Amino acid sequence: RVETCGWVSNGLFCNMPVRGRDFSVHLRDIHGVIGTPASQHRCCWNGCRERDFNRDCLIRHIREQHLQWRWPCPYCQQIFTRKNTMVEHRARCSHRRAEVCPSYGHVISPLCHERAQ
Repeated sequence: RVETCGWVSNGLFCNMPVRGRDFSVHLRDIHGVIGTPASQHRCCWNGCRERDFNRDCLIRHIREQHLQWRWPCPYCQQIFTRKNTMVEHRARCSHRRAEVCPSYGHVISPLCHERAQ
């Protein structure tokens, strides 16, 4: 999906349309969010006063707080802000029904043929 960048620099809104998966590249190339894991950054999203993020945490902060990315469990519809947390939950979800592997005909375990998201 395409998101609108809300980064503010020198009083100007970016407002560029950016594909969600390309946001980290956009932040690096357009807004200079680069550095080593120890480099600290301030979030310059419109209205945000959060600071002291390393690059990866800043990107995660923007996705979770400003872009409102959410990952629902396909079995129980519980909502997660992080995809990896949803994937871990999905493997253990008590609402999950046994599924038959279309390739081999056996009951699918949580690790068998994980669906691409």
